[in-house]
This record gives sequence, C-alpha cells and structure tokens, in this order.
Amino acid sequence: MKKNLWNASFICLIALSFLISPISSKADFYIKKLRHTDAVTIMGQTQPAKDDEGGTWLAKDKMREDQGENQTFIIRFDLNKIYFLDHSKRTYSEMDLPIDLEKILPPEAKQMMQMMQASSKVTDTSETQKIKNWNCKKYLVEISMSMMGMSMPMKMEMWATKDIGIDLKIYNKFSEEMLALNPMTRNFVEEFKKIDGYPVLTNFSMTMMGAETKYREEVVSVEEKGAPPGIYDLPQGYTKSVYNPFEQRD
Repeated sequence: MKKNLWNASFICLIALSFLISPISSKADFYIKKLRHTDAVTIMGQTQPAKDDEGGTWLAKDKMREDQGENQTFIIRFDLNKIYFLDHSKRTYSEMDLPIDLEKILPPEAKQMMQMMQASSKVTDTSETQKIKNWNCKKYLVEISMSMMGMSMPMKMEMWATKDIGIDLKIYNKFSEEMLALNPMTRNFVEEFKKIDGYPVLTNFSMTMMGAETKYREEVVSVEEKGAPPGIYDLPQGYTKSVYNPFEQRD
C-alpha cells in the first residue's frame, strides 16, 4: 500500500508540474526546468534528495513532457492519443483522447481509485514579484486527498506570469488531459483555471504518514526552435503495457 501511494503521488506530481509549461500556436517551444525534491523518511524507508533537469516540447497539437531520465508523457491531438513511456522498462502505455479512466485502468487500479477522495482550492493572493524578467502573481493551491482513512494534504505556492505570449486555450487543452490522466487530479480542472498565466516557480509540499515531502520546480528558459525529428513519436523497441498510476516505478 505504501509503494502504491508513493507511485500515485509521483504521477500526481507529473500532472501538476505540467501546469508550469507555456505553449504558443506559432511554433515548437522547448521549456527547460530544474527540479529539487528533499529527502524524506516514511515508516523507516528513506527516499533520498534528488535534483534533476526536465524538459517539455510543445507544438500546436503535440506535447512531450520528460520527467527525469525514466518517465515521459506524449500527447498527440492529431492522433487523439496519449502515451506514457517508462524508459527503465522500455515499455509504453497507449490511451485514447479524451481520457476515460474507467476504460483504461486495470481492475486493481479501479478498486484503489474508488477508495480515494480529493478536492482542491486555488487562491489568488494578488501578491506580485518579478522572477527573472517575468512579472508574476502568487497563487496558493490547497489539495485535500485521502485513501482508506489516510490523509495526504498537499500545498503549492505558484508564481504565474503572462509576460511571454502564449495561447492559453491551447495550453489549457494540454493541461486538462494531463490532469485527467491521474485519479488524484482529474477533478481539479475547473479550479485550476483560476491560475491566470503559467507558473515559472512552484513550491510543493505533501504530508503522508506524518512525513513531509517538499518539491521545487522552476522554469529556467523558454526557447522557440525546431523540434528534433521523432521527438513526439513512440521509440522503437518498446513493449506495450497497461497504464496503471499505482504501479511500482523505478
């Protein structure tokens, strides 16, 4: 159960962290991000501190989100597909758009999903600050989650900006699918629309079993450039598998 909660929470982080990614309808963009996760010990098991560099490729109808070395999501609106890649196992999961978790999850994942409850609240603080060259506004996000009586409260402090010209309608289309991909975040879409712009700095904390996990993500740069060939395609030699956000990840 503990591992399942860790895995679901990790996928939740992926879904929420996608909210920092801007998009334009004109050309491909590459968004470089740095992430830091503090060390945490839960029931004697220690997750060490971790630093990694992430990246997001965005086009009008395609998106690729890399989370560290082993996890990748690809959204293809031109194909009405979303793919999850596990590079450590060389596997991929394929799902139709729009996402319907009842159709794609295996029975054990559906059982766990039925035991989960989640809600979110976004507050516009009206507090402003300049980060790099971006004029930002501060938003507070409070997320209440529970499973089998176990509470997992989460909080996020987001600094969002509208300084870089983006098409928010297209951006919201991508982010809504990412939120819908996880049982923990699929009902958050309307509340997260209150965030006007995209966050360039996010501080995240989650409490589980009395231990607090802290996570920080910041946008380092946003570049408009041509995407490498095949960046939005499935890699060769990967085996198809069933998507399960509660499955153990390496």
